[in-house]
Amino acid sequence: MKVLDCAAMQKADRQMVEKYAFPGAVLMESAGMRAVEFITAQLPQGAKVVVLSGPGNNGGDGLVIARLLSRVGYIVSLWSTEKAGAYRGDAAVNEKHLQKISYPLKRLTEPGDLDSFREEIKNADILVDALFGIGLDRNITGLYEKVIEAVNAGITPILSIDIPSGINADTGAVMGFAVKANWTITYAYPKKGLFLYPGAEHTGKVLVGDINIPDFLVEDEKVELLTHEVIRNSLPSRPTDSHKFSLGSTLIVAGSVGMSGAAVLAAQSALQAGSGIVYLAAPRSVCSAMETKLVEVISVPLPEKEDGIIDPQAIDIIIEKAKKSDAMAVGPGLDTGQSTSDLLYKLVQLSPIPLVFDAGALGAMGAKMNMLRSARHQPVVTPHPGEMAKLIGKTAQQVQSNRLETAIVNASLWDCIVVLKGPNTVIATPEGQAKINPTGSPALATAGSGDILTGMIASFIAQGMASDLAAAAAAYLHGLAGDLIPAGRGHMARDILDRFKDAFLYLEKCETGYKGNSFLKWVRPV
Repeated sequence: MKVLDCAAMQKADRQMVEKYAFPGAVLMESAGMRAVEFITAQLPQGAKVVVLSGPGNNGGDGLVIARLLSRVGYIVSLWSTEKAGAYRGDAAVNEKHLQKISYPLKRLTEPGDLDSFREEIKNADILVDALFGIGLDRNITGLYEKVIEAVNAGITPILSIDIPSGINADTGAVMGFAVKANWTITYAYPKKGLFLYPGAEHTGKVLVGDINIPDFLVEDEKVELLTHEVIRNSLPSRPTDSHKFSLGSTLIVAGSVGMSGAAVLAAQSALQAGSGIVYLAAPRSVCSAMETKLVEVISVPLPEKEDGIIDPQAIDIIIEKAKKSDAMAVGPGLDTGQSTSDLLYKLVQLSPIPLVFDAGALGAMGAKMNMLRSARHQPVVTPHPGEMAKLIGKTAQQVQSNRLETAIVNASLWDCIVVLKGPNTVIATPEGQAKINPTGSPALATAGSGDILTGMIASFIAQGMASDLAAAAAAYLHGLAGDLIPAGRGHMARDILDRFKDAFLYLEKCETGYKGNSFLKWVRPV
């Protein structure tokens, strides 16, 4: 599913009207219907609804929603921040219609109107936020600021239309003040700002409402949202005549003294993600400790230096084992010093199988990430924001404020697939394509979580998936496992592994349509 910025969405709207003769008023009616379908499935007839309509087409959507809800038995209080006659275009058509049928429309144009507005919010079952849409490009001040404060101050659940009012649709920035929604229905395609923080903190649960804009209008857009259906259909099959040698062999190069746990988690993840065989190549001195924790994993003791760090001379053993494997993950628990850097340089040059780099491997590469350009297969790198900041000489805050571009630019620069971890994980390719992962929860914010993701990516590649698709599927399922962990404190990385089976089963069984409505779909399954 494509993810659009404001300009691309407006272009698609404009093409529908001007090139394909689809009236804008029909698009607006369709948008209103999607919201009404959600509300009527959520609340019984007779429920009280406050609709807040602002300027522009988003406000026009609000006018449609109020009219349609009133016709099907809901008690609707419609408020507009625009004076009579101020609407333009399709929104004006709807305002004139309401005037012709004497529909009660209350004006919220003066500070003195706020008290009555607040009282009605208190008594409502839901508030529809149609104040500002995706075109907002200025900070919210004055009366609009007070209106948003009133909306957020109550306990009434909020449904935002297209995007929570006050969120920049391109960057996710809060434009001074923003509505904090319980749900957001975004139309036609998700908008970038819904998945970039701090905007993503305001959206609540996100649904996409179909308003009849065809996919061919946006086929050139390069950012996509990972969906339940795409991931489910992309996973490799497991035929009934499968055996361990037909399901992929994964080689993990990991571990050092004091960091064997990271290697254990990566290896166990590769197994539980479906690899038939997993080899764990680690410094000889830590292998015995890992073997007690990993009964099903085959250990490969590697020569080491006095300090328990893998000797670069171990490259011959690693390459021989790689010839019997299908993918290799390198980095969990590795030392970040010069010896590891020397080993990685040789490994990139000589590995006959795809490579996934994380943690200690990224730290050891440092400013030498260009070495990845010489790999035989396009590598995958999985930095968290702090690691990415060190690799490109910026701060973590700078990385976080520009996640999409950071991932895309460096994927091209290093000729690799970049998995920029964190909410919401971005998977970028050297060709300029990017995918946003909508799954995940705070349960993933724990030591070892990244090692689990690394093992899963390598396992999917070993099972035959293309590296970019393997990275996307692993990010989605890793996040889904986190979503299935009960909310609250007290969870560890092993709890993510324990949810792998549930995540695979949930992916297979769960549908994302909203209560059977094929025009409304959840962005995330949990």
